[in-house]
Amino acid sequence: MPPIASVDVPASSANLGSGFDCFAAALSLKLRAELWHGDEPGIVLDARGEGAPADDERADDNLLIRAFRDGLRVSAAPGGASWRLEVSSMIPAARGLGSSAAAIVAGVVLGAAVGRRTVEADELLELAATLEGHPDNVAAALYGGFTVAVAEHDQVTLRRFRTPEAWIPVVFIPQRESRTQEMRTALPATVTHAAAARQAGRSALLATAIMTSDAGLLRRAMEDELHQAYRLPHLGGSRELIDLAYERGAAGACLSGAGPAVLAICDAPASAHAVEKAWNASGIAGMATRLRFDTAGAKLVAD
Repeated sequence: MPPIASVDVPASSANLGSGFDCFAAALSLKLRAELWHGDEPGIVLDARGEGAPADDERADDNLLIRAFRDGLRVSAAPGGASWRLEVSSMIPAARGLGSSAAAIVAGVVLGAAVGRRTVEADELLELAATLEGHPDNVAAALYGGFTVAVAEHDQVTLRRFRTPEAWIPVVFIPQRESRTQEMRTALPATVTHAAAARQAGRSALLATAIMTSDAGLLRRAMEDELHQAYRLPHLGGSRELIDLAYERGAAGACLSGAGPAVLAICDAPASAHAVEKAWNASGIAGMATRLRFDTAGAKLVAD
């Protein structure tokens, strides 16, 4: 017997270059969640791989379960049911690749799928962004492709970009973990007006590069003055990986999310291979892998 519903959700790389807290891209690493009727009242989670909760984590604190409950609520699902969630994930946790966002999107999508009212995608996005705290990762996880999402006045404004066909993402996944909240403490309370102006110009270049598939703009567009300079000193090896990516021909390179993972965007298979090979030979603990940009976003299959 098949599950009631299942969903595949991609990883995501947010804070994309100069797009701090707004630009993100969906990646081909996936989290898969299946919903089944349970044998006992309430919600039971069976998680494997990167989606597995810590031994000391209470069920009520698990992001996927919280998101699933919110999805049930907004879709007016009947109460008192028994549910079992089976989750497996290829997305490394606490590396800056959107593992939390993928869990949240999976939860709200599955919860909304079994209710009595249809929940539109923009409502799911706002629900997921509220749980995540910011909209960039969840937007890419939900919609796929390159996205820009801005939360203001309790609303999320979203635009999705077509993914340039020639662009290839290469990711270095360090062995060490880094928590987003800890990395936020490294950020200054203010930046100069000049730095903010430069950042605004670069983010406009980033949107132009994506819309026109102009990889020649990426190096300038992915320079950042809002978070990378403050986080890199706390992330041993990440700065060296970014420099090495450019030496081997990457069009753009940056921290993925809050790090410590690093994303390189290449516009040819030869440069993608060169970056992957150089990163794996760098001696930094971790693994480089060539991925694809995911263009489908969260894919729901309901019975």
